[in-house]
Amino acid sequence: MKHAIKHVASIALALTLSAGLSAQTTLNSSYFMEKMTKRNQLNPALKTPNNYVSMPSLGNFYLGVNSNLGLGTFLYPRDNKLVTFLHESVPADEFLNKLTPNNTIELDLGLDLISFGFWAWGGQNTFNLALKSNTGAYLPKEIFQFLKTGQEATGVTRYDMSNVTATTSNYLELAFGHARDITDKLGVGAKVKVLLGAAHAEARIDRMDISMSQNEWTIKQAGHLQATSLLELTTDPETGEVTGYDFGNHFGVAGFGLGFDLGATYEIIDNLTLSAALTDIGFMRWNNLTRAETDPNKEFRFSGFDNIGAEDDENGDNPFDQKADQLGDDLKALTKFYQSDTQSVSNSLRTTLRVGAEYAVLDNAISFGLLSTTRFVGYRTYAEGMAAINFRPLSALHLTVNGSVSNMGSSVGAILNICAPGFNFFVGTDYFATKYSKQFIPINHARANLSFGFNITFGKNHKI
Repeated sequence: MKHAIKHVASIALALTLSAGLSAQTTLNSSYFMEKMTKRNQLNPALKTPNNYVSMPSLGNFYLGVNSNLGLGTFLYPRDNKLVTFLHESVPADEFLNKLTPNNTIELDLGLDLISFGFWAWGGQNTFNLALKSNTGAYLPKEIFQFLKTGQEATGVTRYDMSNVTATTSNYLELAFGHARDITDKLGVGAKVKVLLGAAHAEARIDRMDISMSQNEWTIKQAGHLQATSLLELTTDPETGEVTGYDFGNHFGVAGFGLGFDLGATYEIIDNLTLSAALTDIGFMRWNNLTRAETDPNKEFRFSGFDNIGAEDDENGDNPFDQKADQLGDDLKALTKFYQSDTQSVSNSLRTTLRVGAEYAVLDNAISFGLLSTTRFVGYRTYAEGMAAINFRPLSALHLTVNGSVSNMGSSVGAILNICAPGFNFFVGTDYFATKYSKQFIPINHARANLSFGFNITFGKNHKI
């Protein structure tokens, strides 16, 4: 069992380190920044007053980590030193109460290769070519509960460790968008996205049921690995057992996909605007994935040792040692993967719903915004509420500060946008952790991101 968890964990680390670039490539903090050239990626109906073109590979860079776990989840101060959650001085409830039923760590990176926007045909048109990726590990609470508490003193102890998953998806996105005003109050926008898959991999324990009692232990499990040709599996030629994996050099188009963004804005009264958008509606189909599976018919049963203290037989073998060796072999057999037929799979994109409201005062020099974000992912739903104050003291200088609360924790953030005539430079974060370790690792929740970019602006100002 530990072998299986270790197998998935090692692949998760490899996938994380090899991940390309990300699905979310724009800060939520920029949603209410009027001259932010990238906010159309959050809602395709949001326009900017000028034409713009990004500097190649510098127009927008994004790096983000999102997790409901942190360093403080696993390390505890005891007698002027740090101990892990497994230490006997850490009560089980103190550790387990910090966990949720589904524990997540996700890595997002993003890079716009080239993008531009221009006013024509009754509205603003946008083009964007970007590398995107999302990589994540998803761990049920019962894994940590098993490691901490093990078998209860009496009765039957059961653990369900299903759906332990590590996955990564990397693709090239080509997006075309158009935003226009229908009336003086109503604006709409839409984007179509063509996706070219670069690499995808998934390691998953689909099922692991553990039952432990004073009389018998049983384990039932099933799992799989699958990957595009970038991940090479090494197998035993006779049995088909996977003996290792490596990252090869087979680059190419590994899949195709299609996505859509839809958005709208509506000024219900003077200075109060409501907006909503659905982004990344669509799918990606990955072709000819190499796949390996465990044997679902294998079951581990252990009812204890016998012949303890028995004499060695005539060959010098001890019955207890033989039983211990057999126990280890049975556990290893339970977690072996065997290569199966290649297959193609379709995954939905990370569809996101955003609903916003903004009220401006002092002739639009200051505004207050509320933004709700709900992201529908295959393994969990992410929900966040953000409150923002937007300062526009100068035409060429905009600043937003915000606070957010989500099912991954709470945080504060800020973004600065220098939007002088001729160029646009921005830098900011949605999640700034307030408590770090000496190694600059977030203590409470590993939630942090950073985005910056430089764009050239030109043309006359348009009403937005």
